[in-house]
Amino acid sequence: MASRVPSRHVLAVLSALVAALSAAGCVSMPSAGPVRSYPVTQGPEAQGQPYQQVVFGPPGAGWKPTQIVQGFLAASASFGNNWQVAREYMTPRESRAWNPSWSAIVYSNGPNVEAPVYTGTTAKPTPTAKNQQGQQSAKKQASEKTQARVTITGSVLANLSGSNLSGYGSYAVPSSSAPQGSPGAEEVIDLVKFNDQWRISSAPPELLLTSDSFKSDYELRNLYFFDPTSRFLVPDPVYVPLQATPADLMNGLVYDLVHPPKDWLSDGATWTAFPTGTTFPGGTASIGDVTIDGVTAVVDLGGTIAKASIQVMQQVSAQLVWTLSGSGLSGQAVQSVEVEVNGKPWIPPDSQGNPIQRDSKLYNPAGTTQTSKTFYYLDGAGNVMSSNGIRAKPVRVLRGNTKYSQVAVSPDGKYLAVIGKSGDLFIGPVGGALTERSGSGYSTMSWDPNDDLWATMNDQLVMLRGAGNAGQPIAVNVLSSVENASPESPPFTAVKVAPDGVRVALVISGNELVFGAISWQAGANLAKPTPQTLQIVLSPFNVPPSSNTTFSSVTWYGPDDVITLSGPTPAVTEYPVDGDAATSISAIAGMRSITASAGNALIAGLAKGQMMGNTSLTGSWVPIVNGVSPAYPG
Repeated sequence: MASRVPSRHVLAVLSALVAALSAAGCVSMPSAGPVRSYPVTQGPEAQGQPYQQVVFGPPGAGWKPTQIVQGFLAASASFGNNWQVAREYMTPRESRAWNPSWSAIVYSNGPNVEAPVYTGTTAKPTPTAKNQQGQQSAKKQASEKTQARVTITGSVLANLSGSNLSGYGSYAVPSSSAPQGSPGAEEVIDLVKFNDQWRISSAPPELLLTSDSFKSDYELRNLYFFDPTSRFLVPDPVYVPLQATPADLMNGLVYDLVHPPKDWLSDGATWTAFPTGTTFPGGTASIGDVTIDGVTAVVDLGGTIAKASIQVMQQVSAQLVWTLSGSGLSGQAVQSVEVEVNGKPWIPPDSQGNPIQRDSKLYNPAGTTQTSKTFYYLDGAGNVMSSNGIRAKPVRVLRGNTKYSQVAVSPDGKYLAVIGKSGDLFIGPVGGALTERSGSGYSTMSWDPNDDLWATMNDQLVMLRGAGNAGQPIAVNVLSSVENASPESPPFTAVKVAPDGVRVALVISGNELVFGAISWQAGANLAKPTPQTLQIVLSPFNVPPSSNTTFSSVTWYGPDDVITLSGPTPAVTEYPVDGDAATSISAIAGMRSITASAGNALIAGLAKGQMMGNTSLTGSWVPIVNGVSPAYPG
């Protein structure tokens, strides 16, 4: 089993970084000083392959405050050798104290180095020439600038939080507290004269990076947590710097499984199976090194987990297997996990005494394996039809009428929902009678694994609790971020719930694609949710709105990606939910809707009632049966 590792941008040559750092408004190169490079091995998908990482040289003699700051920013952007060169720009005291861990401010324009402001002077005696009697004249007192402050400005792309935990970094998560590209708070760097040379006496607690440096120095990885029903693992994308040693990387990952980061997937959306009070060797909450035995990561746990049930240990093991697989920035990637409790291997049930786990038989991310090939659609007479694959003979599921315009079936195949052309909604068991539900103006809909239906209704987002529940639609608040509790404004024009029932893809105003997590507030009555207990918190990853693009369909493809159909000229695009690069898929004229399912063919509905199938993301579209509104369960 191997987890999906998003692609990375690797800095291969000096000129690329020099260009990035020398861009208009960004930190410029110092006027002197050597540039060194050394080979580093990067990433689980590039095991054993050396890449050149640029390391800037130490400060030159007589450098001014601006040059010192410019050189420091350039050197600190390189993670090599624990910022040893960057520390040479500091006083000894600040060099020992400075530890940005893995946190950073990423600038879309900047960081800009402003002119220094001198904040302190020291009297310096200066002898004058001898007088006529050959005696030394009285000394004059001259002032020497010995303290300075340099301000850093720029437009902030993202804030990444990190901390130092017993020598290890926790994971940096993008913050959406400020719009991308917005002016950031000014950062200051203080300098003093030390041994007659300018040195930094106080630096910001985080790295100040250009967007290009960030792309070169960080990669995305996934932590895995459980959905509220404990059925599925949900990937939580986080950033980790490429400089991390295998031990640092895995220690940080395990730490964050025990202490989940505060992000869009926390706060009622997901949870960790690690019991509160789980500790590591030494009886403290700090991490002892995860050790490597070949391709196996050995994780020793202690504290309250020593009394955990078999089920909890199976859940903990599943989180570790999925999170650590593929990690290790040098040598072989981790392929299996051995869990120890107080130094003794934990033996999973039915493992014939083998503690090594290469996969999780009980808990996996939803959508990682091929699901049923069956899809549903409406034929020309309005009947709801099903087909077990694009070449199978269709079967009528429900005798309908021409007033139906859209169909959806629950993931378990038990319940059916249809929207009429006038915006009314009907729900019932597959093969049984449909009942009209309250409200009107329904436009899109999506089932979750709990047989609850999510829909857009009159530009609002609503949830209908339980297929057999005849209650009113529940309004759902959409919050812009964990930090910002202000609701997003409608119109919401499309909704699609992920197979795990936690994450959601939303289209706002027709032209903005965003992702969010369904969050149940503490103490919420899950049987009777209200707008105050049920909400969606948006991810910092989104597709910025475009005046030239209108999304007409959105569908999930596996655990980490959605596929959209947009216009006015039909375009099909795969978007990773973690913000990685999008991929174009071939499209054909007349596309009106599209549906996808892990491992199955894409199916598109065309304007004239014909449907087309594509068996892969890179294949060709072929005609299948006539019909409209194709939909896989979900």
